[in-house]
Amino acid sequence: MKKTVIAPGQGTIESDVIDEPQISLAVATHHDTHTHVEINGLVYPEGDVREQTRQMLGLVEKILKDLEGSMHDIVKFRWFVREDVLDDETRGTIHDVRSDFIDYPHYPASCMVGVASHNVDGALVELEVRATIPTDGEWTVRTTTGDE
Repeated sequence: MKKTVIAPGQGTIESDVIDEPQISLAVATHHDTHTHVEINGLVYPEGDVREQTRQMLGLVEKILKDLEGSMHDIVKFRWFVREDVLDDETRGTIHDVRSDFIDYPHYPASCMVGVASHNVDGALVELEVRATIPTDGEWTVRTTTGDE
């Protein structure tokens, strides 16, 4: 199996023990039928919730494109929103920006969690993404209400 490591050691960390974070922005594992992608701890600490969300989703789109995928290959979002800004308006803003990147019926599973703070000053939102890029580039989409 092949593994692609995206931006290993990116960022800064204040430590007398290590020089760089011991993490990567994303990791992709390549399998016969698909490429599995994990993007974790993504932040963009400038601007309001709309700007931060747009910039993060733009970076996700670039990472997936570089791996020969698209935003429609995302299967899960996990949003970590600072508690002091998490309200109906913020949720609506995040969903509105997402609609610029993902079309029906390719909506991923998603959850939004309130957190006290982020490790990066100015970050209002942090994002984790899981994607599965099919090797043949094709998805068979079946929609259900969950009652079936």
